[in-house]
Amino acid sequence: MGEQLDRAGQVDEEQRSVDAMHALLEAEVSARRTAQERAIAAPVDGPAERYARDLEVAQLTESIRQLQAAEHALCFGRIDRAEDGESLHIGRIGLRSEAGEPLLIDWRAEAARPFYAATMAAPMGVRRRRHLRLDGGRVIDVNDEILDGTSPTAVDLVGDSPLVAALSTARTGRMHEAAATLQAEQDEIVRSPHRGIMVVDGGPGTGKTIVALHRAAYVLYAFPSIAERGVLVFGPNRRFLTYISEVLPSLGENDVVLATMPDLVDVEATRAEPDHIARIKGRSALADGLARLVRSHQPHGVPLELKTTHDTVTLAPEVVDAARRQALQGDVGHNRARALFTEYVVDDLVSELERRTTTEMSDFEEELEALLGIDLDRLAGVDGEASQDELDIDWDSIREDLLEDPTIDRAIARVWPRLSPEDLVRGLLSSRDVLAAVLPVVTADDLALLGARDGWSSADLALLDEARALVDGASETSYGHIVVDEAQQLSEMEWRALMRRCPSRSMTIVGDLAQAGPSTTLRSWDDALSPYVEERFVHHRLTVNYRTTTEILLATEPLLAEIAPDQQLSRSIRHGDQPRVLGVTDEALPSTLGSLIAEVTQKHPGELIGVIAATDRSHALEAEVAKAGGTIVAAPDARGLEFDTVIIVDPAGVRAAGDAGPRDLYVAMTRATKRLLSLQPSTTGRDGDASPSGSAA
Repeated sequence: MGEQLDRAGQVDEEQRSVDAMHALLEAEVSARRTAQERAIAAPVDGPAERYARDLEVAQLTESIRQLQAAEHALCFGRIDRAEDGESLHIGRIGLRSEAGEPLLIDWRAEAARPFYAATMAAPMGVRRRRHLRLDGGRVIDVNDEILDGTSPTAVDLVGDSPLVAALSTARTGRMHEAAATLQAEQDEIVRSPHRGIMVVDGGPGTGKTIVALHRAAYVLYAFPSIAERGVLVFGPNRRFLTYISEVLPSLGENDVVLATMPDLVDVEATRAEPDHIARIKGRSALADGLARLVRSHQPHGVPLELKTTHDTVTLAPEVVDAARRQALQGDVGHNRARALFTEYVVDDLVSELERRTTTEMSDFEEELEALLGIDLDRLAGVDGEASQDELDIDWDSIREDLLEDPTIDRAIARVWPRLSPEDLVRGLLSSRDVLAAVLPVVTADDLALLGARDGWSSADLALLDEARALVDGASETSYGHIVVDEAQQLSEMEWRALMRRCPSRSMTIVGDLAQAGPSTTLRSWDDALSPYVEERFVHHRLTVNYRTTTEILLATEPLLAEIAPDQQLSRSIRHGDQPRVLGVTDEALPSTLGSLIAEVTQKHPGELIGVIAATDRSHALEAEVAKAGGTIVAAPDARGLEFDTVIIVDPAGVRAAGDAGPRDLYVAMTRATKRLLSLQPSTTGRDGDASPSGSAA
C-alpha cells in the first residue's frame, strides 16, 4: 500500500509539472495565433510589404504547427543532478516560464544529453533518470533509474526498463519516434557534430532507421544553415516511407521531404526486368555512356555553314569549336549550352557580315575613285574608310533577328540538336557501339537485353535522372542534408542521383550490407562513397538488436554466414519462442495460411501479423491474407518493416527467387519482433521446429 501511495504521489507531482507545461504551450500557441491574425489583417502597400507579410504568416503557421505537434506526450523524462538535486524535464520542445526559467528542455539540446548518455558506470553527475509515460496530457506512470550508486529512497520508483516496455508493445504498422528511449550508442550518433557524411550500419533490428530519423530532427535543430536548405529522407519504396511517415511530425518536424527514386524523377517504373540487367544498368559506366552520347551531338572539328538574306558564311572548325567550349562552361546542360552556342555563333556570324560589308564598301569606294579620278574622303571632308554610321546599318537589330531566324536554327540543329532526356536514355540503351565501349566485359546477349522497350524499369529511373542533368543542367532541387535509409539497396547510378542533390555532402547513411538487394554491385561503403568523398566519412556500427529475439537471430546465423561471412550476428536483448516451420501441401496452403493467421490473432489480439512470400506467390495470396486480417508483403519489399508475428510462405521459394533470394529470405526472417513461423509446401505436410533457412520442413 505504501509503495502505491508513493507512486500515486509521484504521479501527482509530475502531473502538476506537466499541467504547467501544457498551460504554457497553450499560451504560446494563442500568442502566435494572435500575431498571425494581426499580420493577416495588417494593410500592405506594394509587393515588398506583401511578401514580408506572407513570409511572417508562413513562419507563424509553421511555429503553431510545431507547437501543436508537441502536445502529444509533451514531456517524457527528467534528470535529477546528484550535486544539488536540480531537476530538468526533457521533452519534445523547449519551454521557458515567464521568468525565463527552463520548464522543459528540448531533447536535442545539449542539456538533455545526460538523459541518454548517463550510465551507472558514468552517471555524468546524474543521480536519477526518470521516465514519464503520458496519455495525451495525463501522466499515467513514472519509472526511475538510480545511476550514482546510492540506494533508492521512498520517492524513487524503480521498475522495468522503459525500453523493454516499448519493445513489448504490439506493432501498429507505423514506426513511432523513440526520443524517450534512445540508447547511449544511438544518441551519440544522433548528436554527432559531424556535418559531412556519416555511415551507420548494423544488423536487422539495431535501430538504424530510428537513429537516421532522429538524426534528421537533430540536424534541423542544431544546424540552422543546413535546415534552411532543407532535409530529404530517401527510402527504398513508398510502403517503407508510409511506415516511417509519422516519426518526424511527432518530433515537431513537418518540412522534411520523404521520397523514393520515382518521386525524385517524377516517373513511375512500370516494367520488370531480370536482376542481372538491373545491375548492369546501375553501373556508373553508363553515366560515361550518356555523356559520350551527348558529346556526339555537339560539334567537334566541323565547319558550320550559315545562310542569311545578307550572305552565306561558313565558320571555320576552330571558330565553331571555340564557341562550343565557351557554351559548355559552367555545367549548364546540353540544351542550355546549345542556346549559348547559338549566341556565340551568331556573334561570329555578325562580325563576319560586318567585316565583309566594310570590305565591300571600301572596295567600292576605291573602284569609284579610280573611275572618277577623285578622292571621295577629301571631297566629303572625312578621313579614313567609310564608317558604320555612314552605312546606316543597325547590326544589333540584325543580330537579334538572326537569333530568331529559323534558317539559322536549322543550321545549328545539324551540328547541335536539341535533346530530350528520354530520347537520350533510349538512344544509349539502343546503341550497341556506345554500350560496348563503356561496358566491355558485358556479353553481347546482355547488350541486346539492354535495348529500350515500352515503359521504364526501376533501374532506368536513375539513368533518366542522369540524362536530365546532362541535357537540362544540374537543375534538381538540392538539400542541406540527406538521410539515406536502406542504403545497401542503392546502385552506383542511384548514388550519383543523390549526390547531385547534396552539393555540401552532408548526409546520414544507414543500411546493412547483408541485406543488399539485387540491383547493386557495391559490397562496401568505400565502394559507394569513395568516388565522391574518398575516405572522408565517419563510420559507426550498431551492435545491439532491439527488435529481433535471440532465438530468431540464431536461426538466421547459417544464412548470415553465407551472404555476409565477415559480418557478426548482432546481440539481442530479448528472448522469445523458437521459430517453427510448418509443412503443408500446395493445395492446402491458402486455407492453412488463413487458419494460421486466425489462430495467431486469437492468441495475440491487437498484434500485427505480416505474411512474406516471393513476389509471384504474394500476389496470388493477397486476397486470402487480407480476408484473414493479415498484411502480405513481397520479400523484396520487406526491408525496413517489422511485425509482431511473421509468417514466411515457402522460404525455399523466396530463397530461389532471383539473385538476391538468400538476402531476401534473411530480411524476411528478421522482420519479426516476437515470433517467426514458416509454411513450407511439401508432400507430407509435417510440422517441425527448424530454421527456415535450412532444408528441414
